[in-house]
Amino acid sequence: MKTLRLTLVAALVAGCHFDKLFTSTPGGSHAPPPGSAPPRLAFTVQPTDAMKDSMITPPVQVTVFDSAGNVVTSFTGDVTLAIGNDPGVLKARLSGRSQAAAAAAAGVATFSDLSIDQIGNGYTLVATISGGSVSKESSPFNITAVPSPGPGSARTLTFTQQPQTTAAGTAIPPVQVAALDSAGSMVTTFTGPITVSLLANPGGDPLAPQTVNAVNGLATFSNLRIDKAASGYSLVATASGLPNAPSAAFAIVPGTATQLAFTVPPSNTPARATIQPPVQVTAYDAFGNQATNFTGSVVVAIGHNGGVLLPGTLSGNGAVPAANGVATFANLSIDVVGNGYTLIATIVGGSVTKESTPFNITVL
Repeated sequence: MKTLRLTLVAALVAGCHFDKLFTSTPGGSHAPPPGSAPPRLAFTVQPTDAMKDSMITPPVQVTVFDSAGNVVTSFTGDVTLAIGNDPGVLKARLSGRSQAAAAAAAGVATFSDLSIDQIGNGYTLVATISGGSVSKESSPFNITAVPSPGPGSARTLTFTQQPQTTAAGTAIPPVQVAALDSAGSMVTTFTGPITVSLLANPGGDPLAPQTVNAVNGLATFSNLRIDKAASGYSLVATASGLPNAPSAAFAIVPGTATQLAFTVPPSNTPARATIQPPVQVTAYDAFGNQATNFTGSVVVAIGHNGGVLLPGTLSGNGAVPAANGVATFANLSIDVVGNGYTLIATIVGGSVTKESTPFNITVL
């Protein structure tokens, strides 16, 4: 394991009570007198996240303390740094040739140009006093392929106002997406663009992605509209450099019934016989979704009367309440033979109508 050394050079201060803590030993280092507590080390500036092969900033600092917690300003030995935990796929190498500054405070080793050459999360450094058994491990840090966001930088996106169930073609109540830091707090300085688009699209709606700039870390989407009714829609929020964030699932329900269709049209039938299969009329909203929430009544009447000798009369055509938007007429019949009859369906109390395709009433 490659290690880095930094010699702490400090002048002994005359009269300082630390001058009795260590006695000189060959080689220039100082050892504690027999029976005294050994010194201890502390990372007074911990290593921080950095890019691969880039300097760790601010410079790492290791300080020597006595048992009472005082800085040992009389210490003149070496402090060694080495990688402790190595999470890299390949063995990592710690580089740097730090030199103590002349003005450095006594008892403090400063490593100003450290770097690590392999990506990984959870690295630690171990500081050791040369020639001794006193050591200290740093807190974990990461080596990344891209710059690591600093404290308070945007790290994730989240939907703070989820999309709600809404009628087709109607603006969804405002959806909001926030940029959060690593602590889960909103980053009010974030003003970048955030885009929202469909993630799950069970109705096949052609909603185009929408982008707005965040204000104080919050992006508000007020004009999201989906025309195709379905359950299980979801959105996804994206922003450059941040992981995608999915929304909760929501539904688009049909709008108000604005049109009718003969989903089972009348078929050729003998005079006075019940038209089979039963005629069905279905209500739809303005976007072509079956108006399953429509429970009003529908009536049918003869449109074009194809009676040959006399006008035909329609029977069994009383108002029928719709179920899930569908009105079923099971007892319709016409009493006069003729070709080209049509029926007209109308929503009771409204102006929505629809004419059927032509059909014939035949001889028994």
